[in-house]
Amino acid sequence: MGVKEQTKFNLQEAFWDIYKEKPINKISIKEITDRAGYNRGTFYNYYTDVYDILNEIKQGLVPSEELISAVLQWFQDHDLGSITKEEKERARFEVEQSYDDELNEKMNERIMVLLGPNGDPDYLYEYKKEARTKVMEQVKDLNEKDQIKLEYIIEFLLSGIIHTWMLWNENNMNISKEEVDGMFDEISEIGFEKVLSDIFNNKK
Repeated sequence: MGVKEQTKFNLQEAFWDIYKEKPINKISIKEITDRAGYNRGTFYNYYTDVYDILNEIKQGLVPSEELISAVLQWFQDHDLGSITKEEKERARFEVEQSYDDELNEKMNERIMVLLGPNGDPDYLYEYKKEARTKVMEQVKDLNEKDQIKLEYIIEFLLSGIIHTWMLWNENNMNISKEEVDGMFDEISEIGFEKVLSDIFNNKK
């Protein structure tokens, strides 16, 4: 990593450490540079303001492999024909290339902070739009009318998954990730009605 890249990295890390604790409109450039060990002039060599540094961080984030895979799994489980197992695996592979093992957890943590109550109000829209585009790219041979309908269905699925993750994070991950993933798989395989029926029948 060159000097310029290292400086930007240090500024971003310092900003993010503060952003996790307080809203962006309460963050000063002096706080960032003091934490990163630079002067204000160094900050302005790379960014115009705190929103500029946040936008650059957001551009480096991509929809998680789990999110894309969960939506594609729904198509495969329902045997819609538009998604083959090979297409699903290829899409999964393409998303995974945006990650390495070291960055995966860090990126997911940043996504959850941005989606959280003190995060960026615009990010939910941006994140879903990018994820929806990635899923739509994997669905072939549909006429224009069906493409339009499918986009709404994908939005419904994405919203459910993302908001479930947000609630899980808000609840301090009070169940395991495997249990959350298992719920998605169960709903995908047998549907909401059967899952709810099983829950309420277990009370008896």
